[in-house]
Amino acid sequence: MLSTYSLVFVLFVALVIVDGQTFSNCGGASDQIKLKGLAISPYPIKVPGPATFTLDVDVSENIVNPLQTKYDLVATALGFPVKIKCENCVGSCTYDDWCKACPTCPCPVNAGNQKMVIAMNFTSSIPIGSKATVKAQIDFLSPTGQTGCVLMPKIEVRK
Repeated sequence: MLSTYSLVFVLFVALVIVDGQTFSNCGGASDQIKLKGLAISPYPIKVPGPATFTLDVDVSENIVNPLQTKYDLVATALGFPVKIKCENCVGSCTYDDWCKACPTCPCPVNAGNQKMVIAMNFTSSIPIGSKATVKAQIDFLSPTGQTGCVLMPKIEVRK
């Protein structure tokens, strides 16, 4: 049985901070897709405008295509959470095929360390006021049950 200190240490190790951006792998230990590093540029993200997400991903086995990818984005501004709707393929969207949704990413997704660069153009319709914190969760699922889950709880966004 884990002691309280052991549990706190495990939770601390599961939550990683890279260049001011916090993320964790929110799936199980058996997930085949795990995020090892994250960089967002510019940071904080300026809306409207472009942003680039550079992901360092560890893939434990070749992923069977198509890889469904679901983004769940919630902005909190002035203490109120608002789900960011899917608009022009940006926001809380589900993509049936990762390779079509991210043409700059390596496809198919093979085992090993992968560097993925995702460019997005954020519109002014994102409901943030002058500034907000966005919580993003990305879930991956292949037709054979291969999975991954990434949680970024505090992405700073400014107008």
